[in-house]
Amino acid sequence: MVGILYSNQCVLVLAPHADDETLGCGGVIQKYIHSGSKVRIVIASLSLSNSKRYKKESKSYSSYNGETRIEELKEAMHRLGVTDYHIMFPDQSGKEIYDGKLDRIPRVEIVAQIERHIQELEPEVIYIPSITKHQDHEALHQAAVAATRPYFWNGTLLIYETDGEISFQPNLFIPLTSEEMDNKIKALEAYQTQIETTRHPVHPESLLNKAKFRGNQVYEEFAEAFQVQRIHG
Repeated sequence: MVGILYSNQCVLVLAPHADDETLGCGGVIQKYIHSGSKVRIVIASLSLSNSKRYKKESKSYSSYNGETRIEELKEAMHRLGVTDYHIMFPDQSGKEIYDGKLDRIPRVEIVAQIERHIQELEPEVIYIPSITKHQDHEALHQAAVAATRPYFWNGTLLIYETDGEISFQPNLFIPLTSEEMDNKIKALEAYQTQIETTRHPVHPESLLNKAKFRGNQVYEEFAEAFQVQRIHG
């Protein structure tokens, strides 16, 4: 793919929750890994206590254990080939809460955490989530834009899609091989607590349909779509 270098790169992927990185760029992550580049995944919010989740079909809330989420994250990273991953704000309150909490954390603290990873990793490329209907996605997106201001860090900044996008306008499409697509689906399947019905975007079939749709836009079988915020040539 002209314009995208996969070898000799240092890449930072910022994800609001554990599964967003796979939904948005599980394919391109594999391309960097297989080309020998360094990839760091940073999950912004993850509860180590019990978490609540609303189930539309039953119209009720269920809960799952934080340790289960950690094991899911480990398995998803293993399936993608990622060994460098971190949790930005792990909750250890012991209370039953939602993973989503970034809107309750001062923006300056989120920016500072991102800056710390940038200074430590010195990446050439950073992937950030698009703004969606979820408040955590918006909070991390805005903090990431602030942290990647050109006079602090002047690399390539790309926005990936997850689900429920509000203002996502893709202008970069990266084709995926069948093997990369299969591995991406397997990585998503590691997040069993997050998978819903086929109507929901967090489902292997929904993921496959989106990849086919994005691929169709560029005459490929599968693709991931991104919005270029900044390209550093």
